[in-house]
Amino acid sequence: MEADHIFIALTNPVDGKENEFNEFYDRYHVPEVISAPGWVAAQRYELSSEQRADQSPPWKYIVIYEIARPEGEILSALGDRKDLGPRAHPEQPLWKDDSQVWIYKKVGPRQVEERP
Repeated sequence: MEADHIFIALTNPVDGKENEFNEFYDRYHVPEVISAPGWVAAQRYELSSEQRADQSPPWKYIVIYEIARPEGEILSALGDRKDLGPRAHPEQPLWKDDSQVWIYKKVGPRQVEERP
């Protein structure tokens, strides 16, 4: 199943909760989200120390989910899940309220540099 959309979540951990935040994301949240129909893969990233001098990214963590569902059915795949709850949403906040999420659809072919 080839993904034709990506769902990008940008987050910052609550001060003093970074270890719990990372454990929660890796152990519970990401596996539960990608078990939703059509949510096929995910990769988490941490902001690198190498950045352009003229930019200051506001989020330390990003997760990119790959999705193979028709437009209009992406979010409903999560909303219909009865088991995507307590473990996917901890009682105490582990991330700050400044989180953002966006969905993008694929345009153009994937390009890879071919080297000898």
